[in-house]
Amino acid sequence: MDEPTDAILAERARAGDREAWAALCTRHAPRLAAYLGARLRRPKVVEKLVEDAIVLASKHLEEIEQPSEFPGWFRRVGAHLALRWYREHSDEKLAEGFPPERCADDPGRQRRMDQLENALAALTDAQRMAIEQRFRGGLAGEPLAEALHLEASKAERLVDDALAVLDRALEKEGA
Repeated sequence: MDEPTDAILAERARAGDREAWAALCTRHAPRLAAYLGARLRRPKVVEKLVEDAIVLASKHLEEIEQPSEFPGWFRRVGAHLALRWYREHSDEKLAEGFPPERCADDPGRQRRMDQLENALAALTDAQRMAIEQRFRGGLAGEPLAEALHLEASKAERLVDDALAVLDRALEKEGA
């Protein structure tokens, strides 16, 4: 059986169906995290903003004029929260390094994470967004193209180009 569309789930969620709301969040929270992550590059902040977006969106579901517009509406809720966060924290860096505590005292792992971080820094913002949406957001084909506001072939090309940049950067790093 096919998964219900966003429009069907949004309509059900507006009527109080918690399972429909959970399905929408399961489907769109990773995409919002990818969208915000490509801009803020602060994992802990992005995680908190996605949580806040879920709570805020749940309180304002009735404001969606067309249930089929849920993905864009949800992204705008998250973007609004990110903009507010940025205004309140404008003196902080927009990017932070990989948390060393996640390497569990493994110098080799920390070195590889540093190499990956340096490789990611070689990407343009558009390439980083494409990579975030493909691998963190789980998007491909038309959904990826829609998220990137590109034709499908151009979106796939952007991902391919980004992967090539990463390959070259990691080769250069000796990874």
